[in-house]
Amino acid sequence: MASKKKAEEDKKRRRAFVRFQFRSLVRTVIVNNYWLSELEDQELGDNARRNIAIIVRRKGRKGLLTIFDKMILNQAPASRTAEQRAKLADIFRRLECLSRFPMEAREQLATCAGYRYYNAGRTVLREGNHPVSVYFVLNGEITVSRLQWDPIYKQFVDVPCGVRVPGEMFGDIAFLYDCPRTATCTTATDCELLCVSGEDFKRLLEPTLRLQWNQMQEAIRRFQYFDHWTEEQIRECCILAKVAHYEPQQQIAVPGTGGDLEYAYFVLSGQCMVLQCLKMMKKMRGKRQCFHLLHAESDDRLLHIAERLMKRKNSDVLESVLPPTLRQSLSGSRLSLVRNESCEGDDDQVGPTVVQEPPSEEQLEHRFLDVGTYSCGSVFGLGERMQDRSIVARNHVQCMLIPRYWLFMKHQNTGNVWQRIKMYLDLAIPSREQLFKKFLDDINWMAYRKKGVNEIIQRRGRQNHTRLVDVPIVCRVEQSDVGQR
Repeated sequence: MASKKKAEEDKKRRRAFVRFQFRSLVRTVIVNNYWLSELEDQELGDNARRNIAIIVRRKGRKGLLTIFDKMILNQAPASRTAEQRAKLADIFRRLECLSRFPMEAREQLATCAGYRYYNAGRTVLREGNHPVSVYFVLNGEITVSRLQWDPIYKQFVDVPCGVRVPGEMFGDIAFLYDCPRTATCTTATDCELLCVSGEDFKRLLEPTLRLQWNQMQEAIRRFQYFDHWTEEQIRECCILAKVAHYEPQQQIAVPGTGGDLEYAYFVLSGQCMVLQCLKMMKKMRGKRQCFHLLHAESDDRLLHIAERLMKRKNSDVLESVLPPTLRQSLSGSRLSLVRNESCEGDDDQVGPTVVQEPPSEEQLEHRFLDVGTYSCGSVFGLGERMQDRSIVARNHVQCMLIPRYWLFMKHQNTGNVWQRIKMYLDLAIPSREQLFKKFLDDINWMAYRKKGVNEIIQRRGRQNHTRLVDVPIVCRVEQSDVGQR
């Protein structure tokens, strides 16, 4: 009787265990349906309808890895075959998130790395917890937040302080500093992560990462702007900052209008050239060249609004809306004046000239002026004036890039130091109008000098038979006489 009762209990226990396993499997499939719904890649054949269906299915492929790669990563590392490890090693060589590590370390990750999928709203790391793993973002977006005391609600609240996008890693700070988690990481979208355990991270990746970390700290300490920063601020800066290398004559990533920069640039080595582009209209009046400066592209919107106000005869509103340069440009178009125009060889001062001659053909010209040089220890990209201006590397340049939004926060902006540097750059670097005026002065001086030399030659006659073609090309370049007769 007892044995029969015991057999029934064992049977119920087995049924419950099977039911539990089935439910667990169903939940796992539902949770991972994001990537399990992918179909395997198939080769195209002669059937056009089948080929179209295959192409449509391939468009739905999610992430950097195929479903078979994810299946291998979900297996236990000890159960992976040599062929599977070789396939993973080949994939890891091409992953952008592992580009900072040497090739040997990437290949060894094929024996220990794993795959994790989290839907939106899941907490991957919790601030204050003990570190277990390091993660690389393959697909999706991770929100990074920290607990800060709210004096109004009298409690700690999560404040977002950054994001992690594909190609970036997180979770390594706790291992490098041997401390609890310093931030909370939550998935903002469906995320696919490459997971590396703490032991494997210390064995394979930490030496390379610690060397890069120390180099970043040395670069930060080279600037006096950061002398008052705490260790926590330097640590956070090392997380957010990056070092970029530029080849000679390579344009540094600075937009040409508005100065809407994502990063502030700190020059570690080399020299950067400040290159200003002047967009001018040139026309010929007899033998003279006349130039007038076009307004910056960023002013197009304001000028369009001003033209509409001018048609409505709202001159009072126009005076209050437009800056002086655009008011001059608009009035020039209304009164048939050419703004900031000058002709080569004019003896009068540079200024607006009334157009009384029939309109002639105008030609758009771009003149590039070397304004100045940023050397080692300089900083730019703080929001200074950047209309039609770019930064170009003179030689091999190494820059440290720090996110500007973080740099302008209260704790990193003691005494408004970055605004003061920005104001200094705006005052030290000439504006477009100042450079154009200097350009016109140089043009007029060259024309006057050439005219004076010709008059002296005609009055005294030639003393020798030297011609212009006999002058070395280097001297002619310095005298700006190349291409002139």
